[in-house]
Amino acid sequence: MDNSTKQSSSPPRYHADQATYRDLVIFEERLRGNMTRLQRRKKKYEALLVGILILLVYFFYVVFLSPSKDFFIHLLNTAALIAVAGTLVFIYRSGIYSEKIVFASEFVPHCNRALRSFNLQFNRRGNTGILSFYRRIPHELQQGFDAYRKQYLARKRARQAKQKAS
Repeated sequence: MDNSTKQSSSPPRYHADQATYRDLVIFEERLRGNMTRLQRRKKKYEALLVGILILLVYFFYVVFLSPSKDFFIHLLNTAALIAVAGTLVFIYRSGIYSEKIVFASEFVPHCNRALRSFNLQFNRRGNTGILSFYRRIPHELQQGFDAYRKQYLARKRARQAKQKAS
């Protein structure tokens, strides 16, 4: 058995320095920020949809169940019902619903599919997310990253407190 065979059969060695940990923490922050931004946007569009549905129910009631005696008012209510129904159809047909609401719900699974090849995983914890490693990654690398993340977050909190005090 020659040296090249011995080298290729040995497990890969992972060497991580502070720059690697910093890049991972920045990447984690970016993922967390994107997730938060998408969740906020999702809530806004869900509120818009709820408002449109409430208007749709109201105008349906006003036009069909309790029509106005005044023809002009009834005509306005009918036009408003058609406009609200058209808006709802437009939201679904144009892809706004899937782009703004469904994509936000699928962000974390989508990230995890992309990160799988790097032996990384983005886990959602409440309103925040955290980057974690698969078990295949050496424990020393995971511990080093966790320690660096704690230091980074402590420095970040200190900077924010200093800016608030100023």
